[in-house]
Amino acid sequence: MPIITELKPTTAQAHSLTSTAVAEPEAAWKPQPCGLTREELREIVLDVLG
Repeated sequence: MPIITELKPTTAQAHSLTSTAVAEPEAAWKPQPCGLTREELREIVLDVLG
């Protein structure tokens, strides 16, 4: 059975690889406080990790 290959460039190949423009996010993500103390967080992590 002959193998037929696509000769047309795909959309991924059509874009230039030298483009270095990076889209900036509208707002940078910032963590929100959870209301737990460090000790409470440590206890939770120790429970999860064993």
